[in-house]
Amino acid sequence: MAAPPAGPRVLLHVDMDAFYAAVEIRENPELAGKPVVVGPDPREHPRGVVLTASYEARKFGIRSAMSAVEALRRCPQVVFVPPHFEFYGRASSEIMELLRGFADHLQPTGIEEGYLDVTQRCGGSYARARDLAGEIKAAVRKEQRLTCSIGIAPTKAAAKIASDFEKPDGLTVVEPDHIVEFLEPFSVRKILGVGPKTGDRLKELGLETIGDLQRFNRQDLVELFGAFGEYIHDVAMGTDTSEVIEPSGPPESISTETTFEKDLASYEDVWPELEALVKSLHEQLRHEKFAYRTVTLKARYSNFETHTRARSLKIHTSDLDPMLILSQTLLREVMVPGRKVRLIGVRLSNLQEHAAPQATLSKWAEVSKASKP
Repeated sequence: MAAPPAGPRVLLHVDMDAFYAAVEIRENPELAGKPVVVGPDPREHPRGVVLTASYEARKFGIRSAMSAVEALRRCPQVVFVPPHFEFYGRASSEIMELLRGFADHLQPTGIEEGYLDVTQRCGGSYARARDLAGEIKAAVRKEQRLTCSIGIAPTKAAAKIASDFEKPDGLTVVEPDHIVEFLEPFSVRKILGVGPKTGDRLKELGLETIGDLQRFNRQDLVELFGAFGEYIHDVAMGTDTSEVIEPSGPPESISTETTFEKDLASYEDVWPELEALVKSLHEQLRHEKFAYRTVTLKARYSNFETHTRARSLKIHTSDLDPMLILSQTLLREVMVPGRKVRLIGVRLSNLQEHAAPQATLSKWAEVSKASKP
């Protein structure tokens, strides 16, 4: 094997554009050019939420996790399409297989995005990387009839931010000499791991942009935030060394979560969104060919207090039904009268590579319970 080129790495982040909506439009071309929302029609299911919206719908301010009622109010001509998770899972598997053919190393990070290390393939050349990205975009368009946006940079963090810079169908190249300049104007919330609570703490320190972090004393950040302070400073300075890691065996867990546009107070309001998250996560489980044994629910209340609840099954399975049943049970536990929920998430853990023979309902019996604030 040839030695890797000396010098900065060449990393790509590939992110599909409005993935769920784009797949629905591909399957039904009559939807092309119309404002499309993937989610329940509020005229039939008034408590439903938006899973994703086409770019035509986003022009009206419609976005993920917004109530479907609000989406209809903003755009009366919007077309609601029920989700077809089997389509999304199949398309994701095919896209990841396509990307694998362009990468030295590929790290999928969800059903619709992934990192590619192309340093060796491109000989460290960003000009070659731009050409390669063009080839990837053309292949995705030809084979999947979908578009993607690609960011190219020497770090994973910068590549991810770059892929979102010119959506949809964008291509942004951040060469090593310009990474600090490129990152400077972005909000600190663009850094993976900086959520609302950390963002508020940074704002209190006068740190609202990545440029503010670049100018802040590194040691002071470490004293305030520990290892996380080192991480965010490295990201800001373009010196983060996180590698593109090929999956090897099942991860410890897979998860997904969403923050609501408006805090929700009832089970009936939260369940449609959680149900959609569970089904999306199940498609990821299927296309990565894993089985699970533990389901964990995460709920964050309006005061930012976070609680988790978990249940484990007697055996591993890849079935959807126990995920739904356990998620319903756990959600009822965290919905406390008088308390509103701002974020909901679900995690699958105790994963193994191949599912055991499919269990009947009677064999799903829970063997353990866990909860913690």
